[in-house]
Amino acid sequence: MKSQKNISDYIILLGNRNDVDRIYQAMDVFVLPSQYEGLPVVGVEAQTSGLPCILSDRMTSETKMSKNVCFLSIDKGVRIWTDEILKHKNNKRKETIDVIRENGFDISQQGNRLVDYYFELIGE
Repeated sequence: MKSQKNISDYIILLGNRNDVDRIYQAMDVFVLPSQYEGLPVVGVEAQTSGLPCILSDRMTSETKMSKNVCFLSIDKGVRIWTDEILKHKNNKRKETIDVIRENGFDISQQGNRLVDYYFELIGE
């Protein structure tokens, strides 16, 4: 009989947090192999901390805000994902929040765009 490993030995659920920026700083790489995503804010947040991000190719290309993003197919198996993760073993964080802002993903810029959009909707 094949032995089963207790998943709780490998996963820690942290609950709601107000300090995700500190958690990103403790990571070496951010991996999101999701099957169903649009524009995951968590992927953008990870990029602002300079993390290399490995994301499912099921996510919109607009998720890529920096050069540190790689999209992989979740249909190609675990090996391709582990190989990509291991490429970042000794990675030094190169990009900062400035790169994200340059790509237009800044709360003040987006807030202004949203206000303009609402005024456009109401005809002003």
